[in-house]
Amino acid sequence: MLNSKNIYTLLQSGEEFLKANNLREPKSDAEVLLSFALKVKRSQLPLMRDQKAGEHETKLFEEYISRRAKREPAAYITGSCGFMGLEFKVNKDVLIPRPETEILVEKVLETAGKNKVESVLDLCTGSGCIAVSLSKLGDFKEIFAVDISFDALMTAKENAALNAVRNIEFLLSDMFETLENVKFDCIVSNPPYVSESEYKNLEPELKFEPETALVASGSDGFSFYKEIALKAPRYLNGGGCVFVELNANYAEEIKSIFMSAGFKDAEIINDYSHLPRVLKANL
Repeated sequence: MLNSKNIYTLLQSGEEFLKANNLREPKSDAEVLLSFALKVKRSQLPLMRDQKAGEHETKLFEEYISRRAKREPAAYITGSCGFMGLEFKVNKDVLIPRPETEILVEKVLETAGKNKVESVLDLCTGSGCIAVSLSKLGDFKEIFAVDISFDALMTAKENAALNAVRNIEFLLSDMFETLENVKFDCIVSNPPYVSESEYKNLEPELKFEPETALVASGSDGFSFYKEIALKAPRYLNGGGCVFVELNANYAEEIKSIFMSAGFKDAEIINDYSHLPRVLKANL
């Protein structure tokens, strides 16, 4: 597929191949995959443009480009993803952290900076990107990270170790199921919220990610929002708050679910594309 003599031409060939296969960001993908094959930082590539690539590295890059052309996400190919300035291990047991979810973390940190928030529960933790980022960047006494998937929890634990955080309690649980006699100042979640009908029309990359972490049961995809709204009050201290990532297509409907469950001051927060992305609600 690729026949190049130096880093620059190898990169160009990879970019052109991805572009021909209708990838939206061929240049970025090619740079990420080539730096991974070469085991160098992406920022070093311009300085290496005239260097010859080894045969082994060239073959690796060809393999990575071929996988990406089949729409496998680059993060699964490299096994890592940046989030909140930190590095996270990712695999097919967990969702790839999205930039939009950083807003969720930022708003929790912002609230904790203004109010007394000492304990946090992260539901559907997945890779642990939310819990680990909060632990690393905030000042919390206690963080619980919960997931129904044992394999996801193992990945989250690895990410906690990778980022040298120790105040997270990882718990295998179907949402609140195994939580007993514990309350929190804040509950945060990026739950599955894609409806079964929406899932059929998702872009091919998302089909590589765990379906159980994306799709909520029922025709509207609201099942997790309803469970959080209904049960969270039992696990919140007085004046506690909930933050959830939103399905941007149904922000007002989700807000109504929490308001009907007794939450107040519900606020919808937009992401950088001006789409409704985060709901904050107070008990």
